[in-house]
Amino acid sequence: MIKILIRSLIFIFLYAILISCDNSNSDNNIDNYTPPPAKITFFNNSSYPVDIFYNFNPQFLDPSSYIGTVDTISRTLIVSIPASTDNLLGDTFYLHYKILLANSSETGTTDLHIHAERTMSNITFVLESGKTYNKTIENPPINELRFVNGIIKIQNLTTDQIWIENNGVILPQKNRETAWLTIGQTGYYEIVIPFLSESLSMDSLKTRDSQTNRVSLPSFEMERGKLYFFEVRNTGINDPVVSPINPLAK
Repeated sequence: MIKILIRSLIFIFLYAILISCDNSNSDNNIDNYTPPPAKITFFNNSSYPVDIFYNFNPQFLDPSSYIGTVDTISRTLIVSIPASTDNLLGDTFYLHYKILLANSSETGTTDLHIHAERTMSNITFVLESGKTYNKTIENPPINELRFVNGIIKIQNLTTDQIWIENNGVILPQKNRETAWLTIGQTGYYEIVIPFLSESLSMDSLKTRDSQTNRVSLPSFEMERGKLYFFEVRNTGINDPVVSPINPLAK
């Protein structure tokens, strides 16, 4: 009788351990479960390549929010995005149309594009786990395009290499990896214009040569959608030649 009781107690003990392990595994499975993302296919019906940013609208290319480019060849971009954490507001995708500013013969390197936005063209919706969505990017009316930043173009016609500073900060070239502009080269530079403004007073631009000599560029009012071109010579720097940026350039 005692042996039977002992065997019963051992059986109950082992069974309890098995149940505990099963529950522990179930809890771990629940803790480790990741809901499947939503899949979004963007179709580009516009005549421009389009950079897409997720939940942040940058003034420069931001790797943390950039999810891809929809070109004008395949016209399709497929991305997987986690389900929305806010089921009321959802998530927002910001569209930056890539406008051709200068071709490779003008830049001396590669074709150079700048970003423009269409008024109220952001795509906002709630993403549900595991669901598939199709979103179409339409061709923007020209009068609804707004350039994101201001642009200056500088040609170095001095006898030394130079770089460009704004408020004491060295500006990177958009068309080269280096800040230095060697003799005869032309550089393109992007200037942030505050989002709520259409222009910006520019009075702190300077050139700096390899001997640390600095020369101020003439002051001017920078407007969105215009290119400001300066020729830098040993004898001085001209007032900017101003030309509109063609939003139809591709």
